[in-house]
Amino acid sequence: MHIKHFSFLLTLTFLLVSNVVRGQGVIPQTTQEETPQTTTDSLRIRPFESTAITEAFSASNSLISESGQSHLSGEVIAGYVSEIDTLFSTIHQFLADSTVITLQDVSIRELESITQRAASYRGTLDQLQDRLAKGAVDLEEVVGRLDQNKARWQLTLQSIPEEEMIDTRLDRIDNIVHRIDSVRELLSTDLATMLGEQDRLIDRGGELEQLQSRVRDAKIALGESLFSAEMPGFFRDLKHLGDSTLVSKHVDQFTKSVKTDFQILKAEYAAPMIAVTIILVLLLIFAVWYSRHFARVISTEEFEISEMQKTLVNSPVVTILFVVALMVRFIFSDLPHTFTALNLVIMMVPMMIIVVRLFGGVLRTWILVLVILYSATFLFELAYFPDILLRIVLMIFSITGLWLFVWLIVKKPLESKLANPAMQRIYRLLVLVFTVLLFLAVIANLAGAFRLAEFFTLLPIQIAVLAIGIQVATKVADALVFFFLASNYVQKANVIREEFEVIYKKVVWLIDLFLWLFFFTTALRIFRLKDALFEWGRGLLTDGLKLGAVDITLGNILIFIFVIWLSIMITRILSHILEKDVFTRVKTEKGVPSTIILLLRIVLISGGFFLAAKAAGMALTNLSIVLGAFSVGIGFGLQNIFNNMVSGLILAFERPIKVGDVVEVGSVLGTVKSIGLRSSTVRSFDGAEVIVPNGNLISDQMTNWTLSDSTRRVEILIGVAYGTDPEVVLAILKEIASEHEMVRKVPFPSAYFTGFGDSSLDFRLLVWTHVDNILVVASELNTNLNKALNKAGIEIPFPQTDLHVRSDDTKPKPAAAKAKK
Repeated sequence: MHIKHFSFLLTLTFLLVSNVVRGQGVIPQTTQEETPQTTTDSLRIRPFESTAITEAFSASNSLISESGQSHLSGEVIAGYVSEIDTLFSTIHQFLADSTVITLQDVSIRELESITQRAASYRGTLDQLQDRLAKGAVDLEEVVGRLDQNKARWQLTLQSIPEEEMIDTRLDRIDNIVHRIDSVRELLSTDLATMLGEQDRLIDRGGELEQLQSRVRDAKIALGESLFSAEMPGFFRDLKHLGDSTLVSKHVDQFTKSVKTDFQILKAEYAAPMIAVTIILVLLLIFAVWYSRHFARVISTEEFEISEMQKTLVNSPVVTILFVVALMVRFIFSDLPHTFTALNLVIMMVPMMIIVVRLFGGVLRTWILVLVILYSATFLFELAYFPDILLRIVLMIFSITGLWLFVWLIVKKPLESKLANPAMQRIYRLLVLVFTVLLFLAVIANLAGAFRLAEFFTLLPIQIAVLAIGIQVATKVADALVFFFLASNYVQKANVIREEFEVIYKKVVWLIDLFLWLFFFTTALRIFRLKDALFEWGRGLLTDGLKLGAVDITLGNILIFIFVIWLSIMITRILSHILEKDVFTRVKTEKGVPSTIILLLRIVLISGGFFLAAKAAGMALTNLSIVLGAFSVGIGFGLQNIFNNMVSGLILAFERPIKVGDVVEVGSVLGTVKSIGLRSSTVRSFDGAEVIVPNGNLISDQMTNWTLSDSTRRVEILIGVAYGTDPEVVLAILKEIASEHEMVRKVPFPSAYFTGFGDSSLDFRLLVWTHVDNILVVASELNTNLNKALNKAGIEIPFPQTDLHVRSDDTKPKPAAAKAKK
């Protein structure tokens, strides 16, 4: 049957089966909100058969014993309650703080700290909630099995006829039911306790959520009052310098901040910090060893090491400190503010050293002052209490920052380092904008707009340090990826060695993309636009249309596209690994690797499609509608595509052709390079790559020259002059053919005297050789035969045409005609 007719019949069959299955309720037609209620005999609780009661006793005893093991001991329940009470005590202290209650005269960093702590507590509550929920589900399942078993025994009691009632059996049934009730009561008590604790967690989580909502409102209020003057003029406020409590207030605030943050770190981050310390020590040891044995790990003759990479290799301690500090910043983004500041200070010290070593000593003074200034802002934030003393410190920050950026404008130390003209223009614009902001910060501080001055002062300093840190991070990441891929151990992998440049560039691009996305999100937080922008983006992604039971939103569409893209990328990566590293080391039958890779692609992409549909919020049962519509499309507009896809599956399983086969399809003769799901690629002997639909390979006539054997016959036609002994010629032909190393001995070469030509005695030489050697063997045999025949004095004639001129006797000769006259 023709494949197109087959695909059309398959389409009709799918439609009919879909309709029948829907009619039987296998594919539900209800929406996601509706739950079809079906009652079948298979779900109905039935009594035990009289012949199976003895066996049921044993099964019920096992069930009761196993269920009793699910009972929570007093120590376990006490542990849950103690853990929750301790957490509630900490949260209560946090919520009872006067600053948290009122949110009056609170700075933006204090609001961020409150948000951070509330989010941390909510995360802990959610973890406890998940643990309790899992335990409650397990208990409910056990209680359900007990109830079902009890119901069956009760039905059994009711169904036993009076004449068959045995007292001992009735007593055993009553005992079983009583034991079930006892165990069920214990488990029900445990379940009630866990559900009660879940309710407490939910209530406390609601309080934290309300606090986060209030903090968001407070941030909005601060933003609206940013341009208002909340303090007297700077010089008028100087009269308060004589207040003896100025320093003590800042010291108290600093002590309170550090103490609170240390308590949070001790309670929630003690174990992770120990793990980070161990990782840091191990990485430092490895980096020092790597620096000393660098020439043994990487072949410097094969890979060219840049000056930047050499600098990082020769600075192992500095590099690892920067990398680990950056990792901590990414992994623990919600660290308490004190330890976030400490982490950033630790990260900036190696960052400063790397910048000086990479870009030269011209930036030494500038970067040192910038790092000191940025570090001092953390003390400013931890000891925050708005007064004249803090205004003086802020004025110092503003003037110092202004000097730093004016120095950049005058000296221009970085412009020569930026080869891209667009980056140079962006750099000049940012430096100019930051300079103007710092100048406005001085004016705002003098006028009494303290919050505006603070915002304009800290923003350029933080953005500048962040940009430098991200730039250094991209350089370090570039070097680390290069060192990893170029190491002798990793280079043993064929896929890494052959695709080094492609893999290196793509990995570096992904890391740089991630780092710059982090830069922009952090910059948005510094600009105080992150919450508003993210809220707007969340609404943009979640708001959409509702068609029946399917919600169509931009977020679902993006998730669907991303998962499909990710599945395709994973498929390509695994295919490359299998093709270049696995199957090159494992002996398999010809064509098996390509078949396995094709099937892997089908499975991963198909699985990725269903996973993408599920991740996008689409119920998989609703896909039957899509598949039904798709099948109609197959029957009409997509018939050829479906034909080629089915043909691809046939090629994968039946394997009439394999990668590497020499095939002839129509006028195309070449080697099969790849077999895909829809089409295959044949590389012609002229070098062209021809895309052949799989349907043509299945439905049309195709010649496979190497299906079961890669040998092919070569035919040499030759003619010799008349008068030559044919037996001598046949002997020469066989001798020359048998002596050639590329000619197969089985079957043995054969020569034939085929007939008498116009100018020669015609002979035919037949030999067998590998398909790749056809042209070489034919050329060398012709050359050798020409030498051998010449040596034997045998002439190879060329076609000759003789012209014979005859006179016409019917006409009189000119001389005879003249004589008659």
